[in-house]
Amino acid sequence: MIVVTGATGTVGSETVRQLAGAHHQVRALVRDPAKAAKLDGTAEVVVADLASPHSLAAAFVGADRAFVISPVTPELGRLEANAFRAAAEAGVRHIVKLSNFGAGSFPTSIWHWHQESENTLRGLGIPWTVLRPARFMPDTPFSWTSVTGHGTIFESTGDSLITLIDPRDVATVAATVLTAPGHEGKTYELTAAEALTGTQIAQKVAVAIGRPVTFTDTLPDVLREAMLAAGAPEFITEMVLQYFTLVRQGRMHVTTTVADLLGRSPRSYDEWLQENAQARIQHAA
Repeated sequence: MIVVTGATGTVGSETVRQLAGAHHQVRALVRDPAKAAKLDGTAEVVVADLASPHSLAAAFVGADRAFVISPVTPELGRLEANAFRAAAEAGVRHIVKLSNFGAGSFPTSIWHWHQESENTLRGLGIPWTVLRPARFMPDTPFSWTSVTGHGTIFESTGDSLITLIDPRDVATVAATVLTAPGHEGKTYELTAAEALTGTQIAQKVAVAIGRPVTFTDTLPDVLREAMLAAGAPEFITEMVLQYFTLVRQGRMHVTTTVADLLGRSPRSYDEWLQENAQARIQHAA
């Protein structure tokens, strides 16, 4: 039995689908039962809340392995610690955590939250694996509305390189390390095989949607004002701006981990755009 928390999210739902498709027994932990419909009956569903430790015990009973994913929030460390402890008390023998590229070396915001959570997991005395994916392709660009409304991607990355990953590849790696031996005690940084500048991303988006798109390197203060005006939470706004700073510092790099683990190349941004760009444009219009 494999428990997946955050099972209706981008990575969680795809991991459930892949595990179930390979005939593994899966239990999906969901906070909102209405969202469980997207799982299409592929897993046993249990309703629980990572913020309520007493609700978690039943979710992990009889489970062998767990994939812990939590929302991006300042409470991330506490939420995941609740899941880790519930899993440990239930006798789970291997916990895989979804972290973030740069955790442990980037000192701010979400990277610090993930580092603290990783340390909690490592201190349990239970076999663990940590997955650190780069920026998700669905979040590239961060604002598709700017593409539809202005034909421009507004980000503050200069001409520095950005590494990306298709969340489906993250899910495939998760399913692999959850079901095969030899991954205990490993930390995997996950990226696609190429790094791109903002200008190159804009060029690829333009090809995918069949209209001109440019990249505008934008001052952080201008982006902060625009994001807050659009209703983005302050902590999300600051996290994005911190990410842009790290990109400009040249802190992103390509890894071969996905190919090493899966025996194939990771999906490229061009492939992701071919499948998804038009839908993103329609949704943002």
